[in-house]
Amino acid sequence: MQIFLVLPIKDPLDEPDFNSIDYINSLFPTEQSLSNIDEVVLKMENKINSIDNEISTVVRGQIAASQDGRQALDEAQKVIKQLFIHIKDIKERAEKSEEMVREITRDIKQLDCAKRNLTLAITTLNHLHMLVGGVDTLKSLTQKDCMEKLLCHCKL
Repeated sequence: MQIFLVLPIKDPLDEPDFNSIDYINSLFPTEQSLSNIDEVVLKMENKINSIDNEISTVVRGQIAASQDGRQALDEAQKVIKQLFIHIKDIKERAEKSEEMVREITRDIKQLDCAKRNLTLAITTLNHLHMLVGGVDTLKSLTQKDCMEKLLCHCKL
């Protein structure tokens, strides 16, 4: 019944309260009009053929629309598959990049540890150098002091 709101009734056959007797009386209001029955039948057959053609056109349109819809759906599915492949590729590249970052970070940590050890070794060597220098200085001072004492004893 809602279709009547969209498409107004143009044909009395489509009316919900259709009365066949009233319809026949409207086609043949008098007995003399029954002589034109062949013309009325011909008009009805033409109308039936016209409606059949319209139905065929609509059905063909629906079939074409259905095929177009199927093609659009197939293409959408292909695009979605390609999108999933692209997303998978991006994910794999991101994982590879993440692994490279981990390796670089590990290498940097090793280099930091080596730098700390090298700095400590250099500092220790500097301290050792200063100690050796101090010992040498003390030795030379001690030898000078001993010499001076010996000289002092010898002069006496």
